[in-house]
Amino acid sequence: MYNSIQHFNDIGVKKIEKIIESFVAEKKDLADLVLGLQESLFELGRNIVAEVLEDMDEYLRNSAERKKKYEVIRKDPNTLLTSFGTVTYRRTYYKPKAGGHRKYLVDELAGIKPHERVSADVVINAIEEATQSSYRKAGAKAAYDSEISKQAVMNKVHEIEVVDAPLPKKEKRAVRVLYIEADEDHVSLQNKGGNGRRKAGMSMPKLVYLHEGIDEEKSTKKRAMLKNVRYFGGDIKSEDLWLKVAQYIDEQYIEERIETIYISGDGASWIRQGLQWIPKSRFVLDNHHMNKYIRKATAHLPDDCWYNALRDTIGITDKKKTAEVFDRVLKLTESETKKEAVREAKRYILNNWDGIEIREEKAGEIVGCSAEGHVSHVFSERLSSRPKGWSKLGADQMARLRIYKQNGGKIYDLVMGQKKREQKEQEIREQEEMINGFRRGSTKYEDITNVNLTVLQTGHKTVLYRALRGIIGMCG
Repeated sequence: MYNSIQHFNDIGVKKIEKIIESFVAEKKDLADLVLGLQESLFELGRNIVAEVLEDMDEYLRNSAERKKKYEVIRKDPNTLLTSFGTVTYRRTYYKPKAGGHRKYLVDELAGIKPHERVSADVVINAIEEATQSSYRKAGAKAAYDSEISKQAVMNKVHEIEVVDAPLPKKEKRAVRVLYIEADEDHVSLQNKGGNGRRKAGMSMPKLVYLHEGIDEEKSTKKRAMLKNVRYFGGDIKSEDLWLKVAQYIDEQYIEERIETIYISGDGASWIRQGLQWIPKSRFVLDNHHMNKYIRKATAHLPDDCWYNALRDTIGITDKKKTAEVFDRVLKLTESETKKEAVREAKRYILNNWDGIEIREEKAGEIVGCSAEGHVSHVFSERLSSRPKGWSKLGADQMARLRIYKQNGGKIYDLVMGQKKREQKEQEIREQEEMINGFRRGSTKYEDITNVNLTVLQTGHKTVLYRALRGIIGMCG
């Protein structure tokens, strides 16, 4: 590392001085200064990464313990795309003396998988950008002065295991009322048919979010903010979705203190299914869909009097009069297509009457449902606002990723968490193979755990030396 820093002090600093002088003397734009500095600093980053890996490789190559267990085969170059750009370094290839897989020990130590050409930080950048823009743009922005293909980005999105974002470590909260709002998006799919042609389909990822009402302290006149909101969803079975919501309530709230949980939505069967899973819950029909069907039933009439009449009878929760108004609208309708629209609206309103009546009963307690806006913000702006053809897996993964981020999750934690789990599984497999090999060869157990890197005894105590002290035994 000292060589790359010394090189930067000798040459890189002079480059930076010239960039600054040029910026001031020629009155260039600030962007010219930033881009100029970025090139020099990223070059330093590439050099440091390469030097650290080669120093680690040299330490391992000279260690006495390594010589007991691994034979040197050769030294090979490797290139790896990082956020700094492409890094090139040389590392040693080893063969185990007691059987097992050949490997590059320094790559294993640095978490670089065999045949891996992209570092985890690039994957993090790509997935982060992919949740906001297209796979193509994500590939272009993932690394400095290089890009990865949109197919590669898509593969990373498909492969990532999206777990639940961590919950804040707090004591269970005591609230009297909770609110659950639910809706779904409609995402176009493009799957291959039997003849190789593409056929259109539809995915409908579900979105459920729970909150404690309006947060008066954070809200403004223009925008109401929800208190302690948590999101759930994806292209998931209704039972699995509501089970997650029920478990969250059990973990985060003192259920004995809850009096009512209002489930707001459009009355779809999967939303009403929540009433079976969530104790003390009651359904509320959201205003957006109610108004949508009223307008659908009356839009063909010359004025708004029938729209207002339906609004009035629904507002006073008079089911009989509401049905009569629908019948009168039906008589005034000539087109058979429009008549069917009126009948559909009537069925919808009357079948969801329980979700309308509760508004009169609990008017002061129920807050407005904003599920349509939340679906637009969380899902639609990435999944369905512009013409796209998603795979079923891709749509579900993207929906889950956006929910994960909405809940405060970090893509870094997601990628690195999965990588650590995979490394742990690989270590367990290799340890089992090693133990079996030693048993077959009647090798003593102490040979597995006795690690004695020469550099740690005789080497100069650099930063890298001190770091290696903490990972003794990882290469065994």
